[in-house]
Amino acid sequence: MKTKILIISLALITAVSCDPEPTGPESDCHLLPIYKLEYHAIDAPKVFDIRPDSPIEISNGLIEYELFYQWFFLHDDIPTPYPYSEYFIDTIEFLDETMVDVKVFESDFHRIYDFRRDDCQIELESPEGKRHLELTNSGDEVSEQRFAIYDHKMSTLNMDTFLFIEFRTGDFISYEELIKQFVMENPGQYDTISIELVHNKTKE
Repeated sequence: MKTKILIISLALITAVSCDPEPTGPESDCHLLPIYKLEYHAIDAPKVFDIRPDSPIEISNGLIEYELFYQWFFLHDDIPTPYPYSEYFIDTIEFLDETMVDVKVFESDFHRIYDFRRDDCQIELESPEGKRHLELTNSGDEVSEQRFAIYDHKMSTLNMDTFLFIEFRTGDFISYEELIKQFVMENPGQYDTISIELVHNKTKE
């Protein structure tokens, strides 16, 4: 009997732990005055040839990691060069009903944004760009992710280089969908581009 109860209990725990994560935004969130973001990550970059009508991902076991290597070495510079200097967020502080102060990780640099909130979705905007925040766990936690887009070029020394183009928010969007948007807005301007997704969260 005890064995039967143990098996049923393990089955229930497994079923609960395997529930898929929600794919859409939460609702009914409260807003804390300040959030400390302690988790930072970068997804492995992807490189796309955007000259064909349907963009083609380029993958050879090296090129998709070279943008990360570029970040890794440049990040050791003091001060860290843009755009890497704004990859990671240390704190987000809501100053009043319309303004928010975003402090960059491992830096004294702050940027003030205007913001508007739609329940758990928060849009930040400044002359330097936009950010999108997601309140989670009913508003106790916050997360931000945005794409960094680079112009990929092959130099005469057979070395790949990546020149920053822009940051772009993409809520619940795939790399492929983002590429299609970018190509439509920049027809014929680039041959190959690289995209990496930067994550900032209060918790992993």
